[in-house]
Amino acid sequence: MKKAVLIPSLEDMIGINKELEENFSVNEGALDFIISKIKSRRPSRDRKRDIAKGAATLWHDITVNHPFIDGNKRTATESMLLFIELNDFKLEASPNGLIYISLKLANNDISFNELVDWICPRLKKIK
Repeated sequence: MKKAVLIPSLEDMIGINKELEENFSVNEGALDFIISKIKSRRPSRDRKRDIAKGAATLWHDITVNHPFIDGNKRTATESMLLFIELNDFKLEASPNGLIYISLKLANNDISFNELVDWICPRLKKIK
């Protein structure tokens, strides 16, 4: 039996942003939509790639669509890392690498598929 993909909750992502930012405001509908995008994906035979796609969706969509008034890149990065951890992987990337990719996302210098291709080889199983 395939293991279900675990997704951070709306409350998890809001909590991450509240820890990072003083100015808090959120478009909950935008976050719900991002969660729905991940839930609606049909699982493939490649769980690692599925996890990379879910992580990329969180990182990309929170960064680009700005559901929070401030701290979207940091919230996106932390939410993505939580998603990966919940699914028994870790991302082998330096903090500077995460910042670099976050800035590329914010500037539309990396596509969703390129992001998946960046994440996937850096995922390492932890359990």
